[in-house]
Amino acid sequence: MQIRELADSDLDQVLTLNQGALEGVGTLDLERLAWIVGLSDQAIVVDDDGTIAGFCLIVRPGTAYDSPNYRWFSQRYVDFGYLDRVVVAASHRRRGVGSMMYDHVETMAGPLGQMALEVYVDPPNVVSLAFHEARGYAEVGRLLDQANGKTSTMLLKPLG
Repeated sequence: MQIRELADSDLDQVLTLNQGALEGVGTLDLERLAWIVGLSDQAIVVDDDGTIAGFCLIVRPGTAYDSPNYRWFSQRYVDFGYLDRVVVAASHRRRGVGSMMYDHVETMAGPLGQMALEVYVDPPNVVSLAFHEARGYAEVGRLLDQANGKTSTMLLKPLG
């Protein structure tokens, strides 16, 4: 397995992964996915012999990204890498794919000073909450998503 930049030819596989993980991420269509990838400072995939095992996107402050979660961080912090759309294929879970992606993006985003993201706490995404706590992410607030009725914990981790 190797980490590489997300290519346009990956978008269909990435969209399928996203839509299969709606318990942890919001729904997308191909146009919106391409738009978010275009805003991203980093858009990576874990490639397992031509199969996308996972993907994630990092968005810097100051973009046109209209995610309420991203805007929440933008209103409160100047420097951060916003970790968006972290998905690991069901066939590759518990094989180190998530840790591999986080190790990579946390290193690459080091100059930004901190990584920002959110995880659902109502209903709780127990696996994700435990993963982020173990990696040193700490809650800095909560936000109710009016569109889906879910509450997120807003997490930050100092980098560097």
